[in-house]
Amino acid sequence: MAIKKQSFMNGVLVIMVSQILIKVFGFIYRIVLTNFPQFADEGNSYYGSGYQVYTLILAIATMGIPNTISKLVSEKMALGDKRGAHKIFRTAMALFTIIAIGFAVTLFFGADFIATKILVNPGVQYTLMALAPAIIFVAMSAVLRGYFVGMQNMMEYSKAQVIEQIVNSVFSIIFVVMLLGSTPEIMAAGSTLATTVAASTAFFYMLTYYNKNKKEIWEEIKNSEKFAETPTKKIIKKLISYVIPISFGSVVVALSGVIDVVTVMSGLQEFGYDLQMANEKFGILLGKVDILNAVPLSINVAFSVALVPFISSAMAKGQKDEAVKKINFSLKVSSLIALPCTAGLFMLAGNIFALIFPNAPEGALLLQIQCFMIVFAVIAQTLYGSLQGLGKLFVPGTCLVIGAVVKYILNVVLVPKYGEIIPAITTVIYNAIACTLSFIILFRYLKEKPNIYKLFVKPLICTLIMTFALFLMSKLNVYIGLPNTIYTISAIIIAIIVYVIAVFRLGALDENEVLQLPYGNKICKIAKKLKKI
Repeated sequence: MAIKKQSFMNGVLVIMVSQILIKVFGFIYRIVLTNFPQFADEGNSYYGSGYQVYTLILAIATMGIPNTISKLVSEKMALGDKRGAHKIFRTAMALFTIIAIGFAVTLFFGADFIATKILVNPGVQYTLMALAPAIIFVAMSAVLRGYFVGMQNMMEYSKAQVIEQIVNSVFSIIFVVMLLGSTPEIMAAGSTLATTVAASTAFFYMLTYYNKNKKEIWEEIKNSEKFAETPTKKIIKKLISYVIPISFGSVVVALSGVIDVVTVMSGLQEFGYDLQMANEKFGILLGKVDILNAVPLSINVAFSVALVPFISSAMAKGQKDEAVKKINFSLKVSSLIALPCTAGLFMLAGNIFALIFPNAPEGALLLQIQCFMIVFAVIAQTLYGSLQGLGKLFVPGTCLVIGAVVKYILNVVLVPKYGEIIPAITTVIYNAIACTLSFIILFRYLKEKPNIYKLFVKPLICTLIMTFALFLMSKLNVYIGLPNTIYTISAIIIAIIVYVIAVFRLGALDENEVLQLPYGNKICKIAKKLKKI
C-alpha cells in the first residue's frame, strides 16, 4: 500500500500515544497561561467561551467529516474499489472546503453580534475573530484525516495532531507574553490566534504526506478491480446523508458547551456576581476542571476512532461476530481507563490543583464533583464509535439531545440559586443520560446480552482497591507531612502500580484480551508474574 495500514490495536496505540502527547503539550501551555496573574481565571473564561462557540461551528462544519469519510473509504477498500475510495476523498475535499469558507466568513463578521447579543460577554468578540480562519484548515485536514483512517493508517494524522498541538502550545505562550499588559480578553484572543497558526501547519503537513504518496496511490487505483463509476452528485448526496447524522452528535456536544456559556454566565450574574467575577468563576470550570477531565477522554478517543472503520469493514464482509468481540473488548478497556482516572481525580483534586495551578488554586471541589462525568463520557465515546460503525448514525446525537435538554433546564433553574456548583453537577447528569441510553440501544441492536460483571464490575473492584490505597496514603501523610509536590507525584505512581497489579491479579483482562494488545506476549509474561504477587 502507498499509505501504510496498521492493525486495529496498533492503530489504537498510535492514536492513544498521540493523544497523550497532545494532552501533555496542551497542559503545559494552559498551566502557563493560567498562572499568569494578568490572564488567570478571567482570561480562561474569555478563551473558553470563545472556544465553545468555535467548537459548535466546527461541529456543524467539519466534525462529521473524518468518521464519514473513513467509513465510506473503508467500505470501498474492503471491496477492493480503490478508485471509488479516492473519488470519495476528492469530492469531499472540494465540497467541505467551500462549506468551511462560508462558516469562517460568517464567524469573523458575526463575532460582535455573537459576543454581545448571544453570550452577553462583549470581550469574547476578539477570540472569535482570531479563531475564524482555523475552520477552513480544520475542514481540509478533516478530509485528509478521514481518508488516512479509512485506509487504516492512523500514523500520519496522529503525527499531524501532535505537530498541531506543539505549534499551538508554543505560539499561545508567545502571543500571550507579547500581549502582557493588555486586557485579559485581548490576551485570550492572542492565545486563540495560535489555534489558526497550528491548524494551518497540521493541514500542510498532511497535504505534503499525501503528495509524496500521490504517484503510488494513482498506480494502485489504475491496477484496482473495475467498478462502475459513481457520479459525483451521488457521492455528494451520500456524503451529506452520512455527515449530517454523524455531525449531529458532535453538534449536540458543542451546543451543550454553548448552553453552559449562555446559561451559566447569566445565571452567575443573577446569583450575585458582577461580570468580572462571573468570568473568573466560569473560568475555573473551563480552564482547569475541563482540561483535567479531558485527559481520559483523549486517551480513550483512540478506540472510538479506530472502531468506526474496523466495524464498517467487518460488517461489509458479513463478520458480525468479529465486530461484537471488538466492541466488548473496547468497552472493557474504556471502563479500565475511566474508573481509576475518576477515582484518582476525586481523591487528589486539591493536591493536583495546588501542584499545577499554584498561582490560581481555586476550584478543587468543582473537580471532585465533575470528575464523575469521566466514567460516562469515556464509555460513551466507545459506544458512539460502535454505533456509527454499525450504521446507527443518529443514535448518539439523539441520546445526547435528551441529556442536553435536561442539562439546560437544570442550569436555567438552579444556577441563579446555587451558583457555580450546578454546572459541574449537570455535566455529570448530561453524560450519564447519553451514555446509558446509547448502551441500551447498542446491545438491543446487536441482540447480545452485555456481561456487566466483566465489562464494569471487575474494573470497579480494581478501582476500589486503588482508592483504598490512596486513602491509606493520605492518612499516613498526616503523620509524615511530605511536601505537596512529592506527595502528589508519589500517590499517583503508587496508585498506578496498585491498580495494574489488581487488574492482572483479579483477571480483569483475560489472556486472549491481553494478547490483543500491542506487545501482548510480553505483557502476558508480566501478568503471570503479577498474579503471583
